[in-house]
Amino acid sequence: MNYITSCPVCETQFLLKTEHLKAHRGKVQCGHCEHIFNAKNRLTEIPDDIQSAAEYNASLETQDKAPASTSDEKPISQVLNVVLKSVPDLENLESNHEAGGSYVSEIIVEPRHEVIEAYDTDQIQSPIIIEDLSADPKFLRRKTKLDIRLVLLSLMLAILAGLQIIYFMRTAIAADYPQFKPYLVQACAALNCEVKLPKNLDLLTIDDSDMQEDEHYQDVIRFSSLLINNASHALAYPNIELTLTDTSEQPVLRRLIKPGDYLPANADVAAGIGSREEVRINLAINVKDIAVAGYRVLIVY
Repeated sequence: MNYITSCPVCETQFLLKTEHLKAHRGKVQCGHCEHIFNAKNRLTEIPDDIQSAAEYNASLETQDKAPASTSDEKPISQVLNVVLKSVPDLENLESNHEAGGSYVSEIIVEPRHEVIEAYDTDQIQSPIIIEDLSADPKFLRRKTKLDIRLVLLSLMLAILAGLQIIYFMRTAIAADYPQFKPYLVQACAALNCEVKLPKNLDLLTIDDSDMQEDEHYQDVIRFSSLLINNASHALAYPNIELTLTDTSEQPVLRRLIKPGDYLPANADVAAGIGSREEVRINLAINVKDIAVAGYRVLIVY
């Protein structure tokens, strides 16, 4: 479909197609004065055979020069006169006025009457009087009284529960909070209990182990190792389980060595192995006539 539009500034005409109008929602720019306007506001549809604005103007001039039609069509003025004669004069409307062969009767609108029923005042009952029941003790809201005995009982149960937790977790509390350990020791002295050092094999490491025959004594094996505490607090010394094996890796001798056996004589076993502390272990084991080829070492509590 082709269209003709014109610039509102310089009145230059242009030929447009449908795709031109859809490209920018009808906005175009005049190639003569470069004015931007909406072509849809000044749009005229033309036949598809017209390919330029000059052809469109030429077709308009040809239509103007064409002879008048000789058909029997009446001029528009005559048609309007016929129509206007059938319209009554609105200024002089009267009842039963004749207009175009029809009669206009007067429309009478009657007022609408609403029927209002009358009520007998004697039939209206007197209002019911309701007594004020707010002062009746039966209807008073009972206020909840705070039972001091129940509060004290709850408080005592909470304190007992807390003391019970401290009693059973005294070792962990003393390890994590060393500043409370003296108080726990004093409390245990009265309760005949003991605050022991924590035991955690996951935080202990035994490393650099070695076993050699003694150079001076026959049937004596020298075992050495390094015990390391990786915790941030002291731990109880563990027991060392040493298993001697033969050439087939079968156990031939097993010994459970306690801290008092592998520590120096002046070591404080009750103080435990300190945080990040390393302890060297040296043992002499008499194997008698047992043939020993290897060993396994474990730390246990």
